[in-house]
Amino acid sequence: MDSRNFKRFYIAQPIKSILFLMAISLVSLSLQAQISYGGEPASFRSKKASKSEKIYTPKVSFSLEKHTFIEKQCTAYEFGKALPFERKLQDPNFGTKQIDSDGNSIWTATITSENALALGLYFSDFYLPKGASLFVYSPDKKQVIGSFNHLNNTQSGLFATELIFGDKLVIEYNEPATVAGLGHFTIDEVLHAFRGVNDLKAASGFGGSGSCEVNVNCSEGVDYEKQINSVVRLLIKEGGSFYWCTGSVINNVENDRTPYILTADHCAADVSAADLEQLIVYFNYQSSTCEDPSIEPTPQTMTGATKIAASSNSGTMGSDFYLVELLQNIPEDYNAYFMGWDRTGDGSTNGVTIHHPQGDIKKISTYTSDLLTATYNYTGAAVNGSWEVVWSATANGHGVTEGGSSGSPIYSQDGFIIGTLTGGWASCSALTEPDYYGKFDFHWDKNGSTNDTQLKPWLDPNNTGALFLSGVSVGIQEEAKLADNFFNLFPNPSNGQIVLRFNASAYGKTYSIRVSNMLGQSVYQNKLVVDNQLNLNLQYLQTGVYFLELEGEDHRQTQKISIY
Repeated sequence: MDSRNFKRFYIAQPIKSILFLMAISLVSLSLQAQISYGGEPASFRSKKASKSEKIYTPKVSFSLEKHTFIEKQCTAYEFGKALPFERKLQDPNFGTKQIDSDGNSIWTATITSENALALGLYFSDFYLPKGASLFVYSPDKKQVIGSFNHLNNTQSGLFATELIFGDKLVIEYNEPATVAGLGHFTIDEVLHAFRGVNDLKAASGFGGSGSCEVNVNCSEGVDYEKQINSVVRLLIKEGGSFYWCTGSVINNVENDRTPYILTADHCAADVSAADLEQLIVYFNYQSSTCEDPSIEPTPQTMTGATKIAASSNSGTMGSDFYLVELLQNIPEDYNAYFMGWDRTGDGSTNGVTIHHPQGDIKKISTYTSDLLTATYNYTGAAVNGSWEVVWSATANGHGVTEGGSSGSPIYSQDGFIIGTLTGGWASCSALTEPDYYGKFDFHWDKNGSTNDTQLKPWLDPNNTGALFLSGVSVGIQEEAKLADNFFNLFPNPSNGQIVLRFNASAYGKTYSIRVSNMLGQSVYQNKLVVDNQLNLNLQYLQTGVYFLELEGEDHRQTQKISIY
C-alpha cells in the first residue's frame, strides 16, 4: 500500500451481511521446523576472548526524500537496500577461526554497513551439518538470533536471517570436530535498512507508526484474539530492495493446516521464486499490553515460501491478492491461527483490520459503518472489486492504515476475512478519508479462469461450495485433545434422531452446538449445559451430509454426520 498518485474514483452502495457457518475438522501432522532453535554461541561460554575480523560492505547512498512516508497507493513500503557481499565461509580473508584442543571450531566475523539502522544476511549454498550451529548477534550481545542448524537447510541452499539493529552485526559458526569442514555457505547480500526499523532519528519503524494507531492488546482487540494470532509481518525481498507488508495465515476447507499466507499482489507481484524462498514471516510481533513497549518485542519467525496464486497472473491487478505457501509447517508454539473467511460478498456493518503500519508492531483499526462496494482507480483494478471503509475513533485512539499495512485483512462483524488492503487516503492527519480492500469474493474466482488466478482451488480443493469457513488453531495437540472422546455420536448414518454422549470432563460446562450443511449454511444452532447425554432431533433436515460442531472454553470437536 504505497506511493503512486492515482485519481480517486468509486461507486458506493450499502451492503448487508448474512451469516453462514462451516467447520470441517481434519487432524494433520505439523513439522517442527522453525527458523531459530535457541541456544547460546560457543564464544559466550569460552574463557578465551573471541576474535572477530571486521568486514565492511560497500558504501550505500540514497535519499530519504525519494521515499514518501505516506505510501498507500498500490506500492509496497520500501525500507532497505541489498548490498552485494559475496563472501564464503571458506574464504581465507573472511572472519577468524579458533580451534580448541578437541578440534571444535568457533568462526566469527563482524559485518559493518555505515549508517544502517539494521542489517540482515542473505545466503546461498547454505548447508550446516548435523551438530553444527550458526548465530547472528549484535556486538553488545543484547540481540541474538539462532541457533540455525541442519533443520534450516533447504534443497535450494537459500536462506535469510531476520534483522539485527544497528550498523554492525557478528556472525558466528560453531562446528564440532566430528563434522569439521563439512559446513559451507555464501553470504551473497547484506540488507541495509534505512528506515522502517527502531531508531530515534528515523521517521518510522518500531514505535514509529502514526500516533493515532492502537495496539492490538488494547480493549479494541479483546474480542479479536484469533484474528490477532493470524496476522503476520512480511519482510519481502524483491531484487535489490526490501519491503514491509502485512499478511494473514488463512484456513482451507480441509482444515489440514496447510501454511498459506494471504497478502496483496502489489506487495510481491514482481518477486522472483528465489526471492520468495528468502521471504521472512514474523509472528507475534506485538505489544503484550495496550502501551507501546520500551523494548522491542521478540518475534517468532520463519523463512521461505512458494507462490500459489495471484490476481496479476491474469494480466491485471484485479482485486489485488497474493497467496503463498510457507516451505515449512508453522510450529505449534507460535500459537498461529488459520483464519476463517466469508466469500459471499455480503459485506459488513462493523469490524476491524489488524496490520503492521510502517513495519511497526501489530495495530488494530475499527470501522462502525457499512462497507461500501467501490472501484479503486488504479491501472487494471477490478470494477466493483473493492470494499471502501472509513475508520472510527475508539477508546484508545483512531486507528487507520499506513505504508506497510498493505495486504492486511479486513474482518466482518462475524470475524471472517472479507478483503485485503490495496490502498487509500486515511492517515493520522486525514482520519475520515477512506481506505480500499480487495474483496475476498472477487479473489475467490473472479480474477481469471485458471487455478493460479483464484483462491478457490486452494482454499476449497474438493469443491464443496463452502461460503463460509471457520478458523482453526495451529496446535495439533489441542486438536487431538478436542477430538479425544469429548463426545460420541450415534447412530451415524441416522434418520435424524441422534444421541450425543459426553466425556465426564465436560459435565456442567456450557457449549455451543452448530450443524451446517455442505454449503456452510447453518441449519441448527443452540447453547447447552452438558450432562451425560443429549438427544438431538434433526429429522426435519433433507437427506445428505452435515457437520456437527460443539465448541466451548476448553473443547472443540467437529464430526461429519449422514442423514438418510
